[in-house]
Amino acid sequence: MLFILGPGGFHPLPVTSQHLLTALHPAPPQGRSYPQLKLRCRSLLMAEWEEAAPRYPYRPSLRPHPFMGLNKFTAGRLHQMRSGKSCLRAHPSLNDHDIPTTCPRCDEAPETFEHAILRCPQKEPARTRHLQGVSDISPDAPLWSSSPLLRALAQFISSTATAFPQGIFSRPSSSARSVSSESSNVVAFGHFMWSQES
Repeated sequence: MLFILGPGGFHPLPVTSQHLLTALHPAPPQGRSYPQLKLRCRSLLMAEWEEAAPRYPYRPSLRPHPFMGLNKFTAGRLHQMRSGKSCLRAHPSLNDHDIPTTCPRCDEAPETFEHAILRCPQKEPARTRHLQGVSDISPDAPLWSSSPLLRALAQFISSTATAFPQGIFSRPSSSARSVSSESSNVVAFGHFMWSQES
């Protein structure tokens, strides 16, 4: 039995099973089925997302991105780098307005998503080891739909500590440090991996 608050306290409210069914599953507007309404809602939601983030190059999706199958830490780094709001120096940050945008590893170019993954010369040994099949990170690149390439990218991000927040793990901060198999050991911590100088 349901009760309603009225003058003098709670009063019993007679409810039939038909009332409950109507309250839980209201009839769709005339001429529209639930699948049609669901499709309409999804298309409105997608249009609103695209309008809200016009400069975001990666098309929004109602399905989880394939890289969400990676561990949370790496999937988070990828979301942040794709959105341009990561710990990479060329990405805007709420905390570090005065830090130069130049890559701290090579000091040759701004540390953008593309530079950090594909161009930084200090990461070439790790790139050769992990990213043999990756040459493009654009929104339409095969990388974003290939599980083996995404796992390789995750290994690269972990082994080079790309876009790791400062202070969580020791991140190389000068061009003198290089990620190579001769000069570094891979240290595992849970499911995170990063390079440490020998």
